[in-house]
Amino acid sequence: MLKTRILTALLLLPIVLAAIFLLPQMGVIGSFAWIAFCGLVVVVASWEWQRLSGMQGWVAKAYPLLSALLFAALSQLIYKPSLLLGLMLGASLFWLLVTPCWLSKKWKLANAGNLNILLGWALLMPAGLALIVLRTAGPWALLAVLAIAWVADSAAYFFGKAFGKRKLAPQISPGKSWEGAIGGLFGVLVYTFFLPKHLFFHGELLALSAWLAIAAVLTAVSVMGDLLESLFKRQAGIKDSSHLLPGHGGVLDRIDSLLAILPIAAAIYLGFLLF
Repeated sequence: MLKTRILTALLLLPIVLAAIFLLPQMGVIGSFAWIAFCGLVVVVASWEWQRLSGMQGWVAKAYPLLSALLFAALSQLIYKPSLLLGLMLGASLFWLLVTPCWLSKKWKLANAGNLNILLGWALLMPAGLALIVLRTAGPWALLAVLAIAWVADSAAYFFGKAFGKRKLAPQISPGKSWEGAIGGLFGVLVYTFFLPKHLFFHGELLALSAWLAIAAVLTAVSVMGDLLESLFKRQAGIKDSSHLLPGHGGVLDRIDSLLAILPIAAAIYLGFLLF
């Protein structure tokens, strides 16, 4: 399993890095290429979502296509940053206010009915659009944000293995511990301390305390993103969102933390630029 996991990662990483750094940013063709890449991720994740949420009939079959059309339409908001900021703020409020309640109450997707259609879009669309927004700050800036999830996940894993005793959410994800979560936060704070801050905001700097506060918030919501998908999978009685990525599960399994991180990071970035 570990060998398969590593091989899949070695295949995926060059593809992701090539898309981030080599797809042209400016111009009609460049914009379309990056939007299409982000849209592909959203469409595959939406296909997994319709399976995870228990959609049936024509809705399940049409959901990926409908998601593609909706994402294509919403991508035009890149030219209306104030509206885009509103969307990102709405998504941020979902992760900061609604998700803790969802995890606490353990609300079931099965009880949501057709609202699962909208919930899937509420989770996926802001994150996909945030990828477009953050890349306008430059490929290194986008990579720096993505790395927050990777650093948090890796640090949490090793700290949890070494020191984990107190379960974080035993009924949702028994393998996660408070010690691992604290280790993930520590890892991200160290990463943020050494991160070149000029990558963002066109060279304008925030105080170190502000950077660390942002990093702490993003780390916290990354855990909630992970736990929320774990809750959905547990309720659906499945281990992985799909088997598209051998050793890793599905696309949703790889981006669950990013679904929470990206909209908040994009909201902060847009807010700074506009105000």
